[in-house]
Amino acid sequence: MTNKISQELKDKVLEMPEYRQGVNRVRVRLRDGTIHRQVFIAWGSEIVRVGESTDVPFNASDIVEIENDL
Repeated sequence: MTNKISQELKDKVLEMPEYRQGVNRVRVRLRDGTIHRQVFIAWGSEIVRVGESTDVPFNASDIVEIENDL
């Protein structure tokens, strides 16, 4: 399972305001329609946390939509 998001999604994340230095907090929708909030992405490319957990319960390649979650 990969935590690196696609270049297309990375470009979107880098346009969003940062939650903390080098970190964005986003909401993602997966292929199956599941929505995850409080997804933390470091340096626009790697999912490092979901909520309070460092375990990512989905594959980054399953993300179809990403939005700011500030």
